[in-house]
Amino acid sequence: MSKLFCLSPELRGLEKQMQQPPGYRPRGSGIHIMEGLDWRSRGNYSEIVDCVIIRMQLENLKKRVDEIFCETGEEMIFRNIKHRKDFYFLLMGKRGKSLQTASGYAAAVFLLSADEKLWDKVSRNVLDTGIYFERIRLGSVTLEQYILFHAARDVYQGTKHIRLSELADRELIPDEILKLIVNAFVIEKCGVEMIMQEVWNNAY
Repeated sequence: MSKLFCLSPELRGLEKQMQQPPGYRPRGSGIHIMEGLDWRSRGNYSEIVDCVIIRMQLENLKKRVDEIFCETGEEMIFRNIKHRKDFYFLLMGKRGKSLQTASGYAAAVFLLSADEKLWDKVSRNVLDTGIYFERIRLGSVTLEQYILFHAARDVYQGTKHIRLSELADRELIPDEILKLIVNAFVIEKCGVEMIMQEVWNNAY
């Protein structure tokens, strides 16, 4: 068994990849979106969402997302005003560099910070060096907090606790939570630059 020397989860993932034999192709993972997307070339935010979802080639999910994002304008959807303020605060703080340079990290933090009680449970293990999911003990949580936690873990680590097919199930995942997960997809694809632009616009 190979020994890993790095502490950061992202660096450990890179270290594992470097230890794999040439030509090795890993099995498919969970919620992870490849290829870049230039969001500036799109119109409003709902068009960016549509572009991200259509690349997943999951028609049932696309239909549901079209329905709940049909009223969306130019801005990214946060859960509420507090979620927006908390995420902006993180962007401007010591985690800002990691949020701006690691889109998977930013997407996970977006989901984890959407619920105040969940964030209280996990925040001490969300550092500027990475998110240490293996150290987190959730204890008693609601179904929505459980979904947000594992969706964040899937986006960050490429695991598959929540399958894309499950996102199409209205009984399992409410519209409000699906909106947040889809927004995390967009962050993972596009990064936080569009959010930074909104922060800049609101400052003047």
